[in-house]
Amino acid sequence: MFGIGLPEMILIMALALIVVGPDKLPDLARSLAKGLMELKKTAEGLKESFAEEGNPLDEIRPDLEEAAKSLKNNLLDTSPFERADIDSTTGVNPPADKAAEAYKELVKENPDLAPDEVVIDISDEEKQPDGKL
Repeated sequence: MFGIGLPEMILIMALALIVVGPDKLPDLARSLAKGLMELKKTAEGLKESFAEEGNPLDEIRPDLEEAAKSLKNNLLDTSPFERADIDSTTGVNPPADKAAEAYKELVKENPDLAPDEVVIDISDEEKQPDGKL
C-alpha cells in the first residue's frame, strides 16, 4: 500500500503513538479510515460519471476514419499533376504570352488603372565621379 513496507508501517505507527498518544490514537485511526472511504467513494463516482459520458470523439470517430480513407484513396489514385491542378506541358506557371495584350485591353477599358508617366532625368550633378548613380 503506497509503496510502504512492514518496517516503515511499524515506524509510522510508533511515531503516531508517541505524537498523538494512546488515548486519541483510536479516534485518529477512525477519522483517517472515514476520510479514505470518502475519497474512495468520490473516485468511484468520478469513474462512473466518465464511463456514462463516454468519449465524445467515439461518436464521430467512424466518420473521421471513413473521410481519411476516402482522402487517402483519392490521393493515391490521382497523379501529382492532377493533385496540384498543374498542366504537365506548361510547368508550374501558366503561359504569359498574352499578358501584355490583356494589360493593354484592361487599361483601355479602365484608364484610371494606368500608371502616371514618370520621367527620370539624370543630370550630371547627380552622377558620382566614376559615372555611376
